[in-house]
Amino acid sequence: MKNMSALFWGIFFLIIGGLFLLSNLSIFDVNWDTIWRLWPLILIFWGLTIVVGKQRPPAWAVVLMILLIMFMVMAAFTSSWFNRDFDFSWNNARELNKQTFEEPFAPTTEHATFRLQSGAGKFYIRDTTNQLIRATTEVSFGKYALNREQTDNTTYVTLDFEGRSRHINFGGMRNRAEVQLNVKPIWDITVEVGAATANFDLSPYKVEQLRVSAGASSMKFRLGDRMEESRVKIETGASSTTVEVPQSVGCELRLATTLSGKKVKGFEKISSNRYQTSDFESAKKKIYIDVEAGVSQIRVDRY
Repeated sequence: MKNMSALFWGIFFLIIGGLFLLSNLSIFDVNWDTIWRLWPLILIFWGLTIVVGKQRPPAWAVVLMILLIMFMVMAAFTSSWFNRDFDFSWNNARELNKQTFEEPFAPTTEHATFRLQSGAGKFYIRDTTNQLIRATTEVSFGKYALNREQTDNTTYVTLDFEGRSRHINFGGMRNRAEVQLNVKPIWDITVEVGAATANFDLSPYKVEQLRVSAGASSMKFRLGDRMEESRVKIETGASSTTVEVPQSVGCELRLATTLSGKKVKGFEKISSNRYQTSDFESAKKKIYIDVEAGVSQIRVDRY
């Protein structure tokens, strides 16, 4: 078992280290989101070491291990299939709890806060609405609740996942929420989710604050230029994160990561973890982005 274990971990760290090196040197665009999805391969490798035991690993075990690792490497560079918006669920439509929420827009509302609280799932903010907020959800193991509080000129809205249903269909589980917001208020958005796939197009909105806390995740954010100053705080575990920033704003990026691959386009490196666009000091509109992540792939582009 020792020989097999040493072989596996040696090859594993060589491959992962090589992928990080190629990504940091911009030789290949490694799809780390795919790597995270392949983590069950570690259990397969571990099982191989148990089957082989302390004896010298047979040729078939070595070949199988090499093939599995080659599959992982090829998947890292072949993202077109894995990046499709699949929603694996074996539940039929009548077993899903589908909900639609709407809150009317009050003309006196100048500021609005939106908080999304949920577990693992797929989450989207895209398109606009004449309502203050419109949300559609599909879950197979619980339900959502939308709560609203109103002051004179500020509205507080929370979309909260409320526990588990007593009737869980183990044939598959789905948790999906799609949100539309009104473009008139100044928004403060907070997202607290577990292992998540998220795609937020925030370019139509006046976003003053965006705070995101997630576990293992694949996330994409498109920011806009409708505020003189916007602040973004992203905290994740193992993740693949893409942030798109408009050319019309100056941007400062700060990264605090344990182990990461970085692709920062259109920025100048100021220090080891700080980047700025060349027009940052003179720009009339600014975006400040702070990212704290574990093992991650971080990409920042200008559009």
